[in-house]
Amino acid sequence: MPNSYKTATLNINGLATTPWIAMLEDFLHKHEIDIIFLEKVTRPVFDDIRGFVAHTNIGTIGRGTVILTRDNIQLTNIVCLQAGRGMATMFKM
Repeated sequence: MPNSYKTATLNINGLATTPWIAMLEDFLHKHEIDIIFLEKVTRPVFDDIRGFVAHTNIGTIGRGTVILTRDNIQLTNIVCLQAGRGMATMFKM
């Protein structure tokens, strides 16, 4: 297991179409991102992004946050704000 991870954050303001998801997946692999935090998400499922696991928190108004991690990174103690506007988690290095 590495002693550091490459992280990113992105306000995607919806990002619900297949071409946009493909661009996100390309970005993740091209820049070797391990963990990305997405905000203003409207799409409830991100399971189709190759090599990543999605942890989703969509709020009551249809927007939310997502943490995407590489398959080998295990998150624990995931806490979600009910409105979908935030998430917190822990992971071991």
